[in-house]
This record gives sequence, C-alpha cells and structure tokens, in this order.
Amino acid sequence: MMAVFCACLSARAEDDAASRKYPLLSAYIYNFTQFTTWPSSASHELFSVCVLGHDPFGTALDPMKSRTVLGKKIAIHRYGDAGADVAGCNVLFIAKSAAGDAREILARLKNAPVLTMSEIDGFSDEGGMVEFRPEDGRIGIVIGLPAVKAAGISISSKLLSLASVKG
Repeated sequence: MMAVFCACLSARAEDDAASRKYPLLSAYIYNFTQFTTWPSSASHELFSVCVLGHDPFGTALDPMKSRTVLGKKIAIHRYGDAGADVAGCNVLFIAKSAAGDAREILARLKNAPVLTMSEIDGFSDEGGMVEFRPEDGRIGIVIGLPAVKAAGISISSKLLSLASVKG
C-alpha cells in the first residue's frame, strides 16, 4: 500500500514539474525569437513557430499568437508527422516523440534558416541548434553554433553568454 502511495506522489510530482516546464520552455522559445536574427530569405508573411511530433506544450505556446517578431504576427503550427514540410518554419521545436526521426529532419533542414530546438538528449551533437536540458534543477541551454551559422542565423551575444556553446 505504501509503495502505491509513494508511486502516486512521485507521478504527481513529475506531472507538476511538467506542468511548469513547458510554459517555461515556451517563454524561452519566445525570448530566442527576440534575440535572434534570420536571413532575409526566411522572411514570410507570418513568423512561424512550429512543433514537430507529439506536442508537449498543450496551450503553453498559445500566448505567443498575440505577440510579434520582427513586426510579424506569430503563427503556431503543430505537425504530428515527421515527414511534414517544416522548411517554412522560422522556429522548429522537435518533440521527444520524434527523437527517432530527428537526425533525418535535421539533415533535411541542413543550412535552411530554421532555428531548430529540442529537449532530446544530444540534440546539439546531432546538428540541432538549441538543446534544452536539465541542469541543477533548472533548464540549461546548449547552442550548436556551427549549425546556427551554416543557416545564416545570428544569435545575440547576450543570449550566447547564458548558454553552453558548442563550436
């Protein structure tokens, strides 16, 4: 009986942590849009923030729809299929559920002006641009600078100073 109780408490604590984690990650994503510059070839009518795979955010990204980036209204797109055409996204968050397809997705987007983000372990090692990872009870940021530069994207030195930078 005690084991079941402890398991329930543990599961609830994990649920509570997850319920706080994704609104925080949403804020991180938005802040990246404010400190990042895309090449003119990435200019679209709307600024697209996309999620690929099972969306862990729920409604946490929705407040972004009332904001702008570079004077453009933000649109949120969710794609469940790893084969979706995501080249029109300005920001692409690859969910953990798409981890098995991440390498192929990154290869398709190689040098495209799409800021790729994920919380998949080793994402920045595989060519991803921004990896969110647990670090001392908070969210740490690892930036794969070679992929960022190859895409013609520029991330502010202020933001780079807050992250671990590879390359």
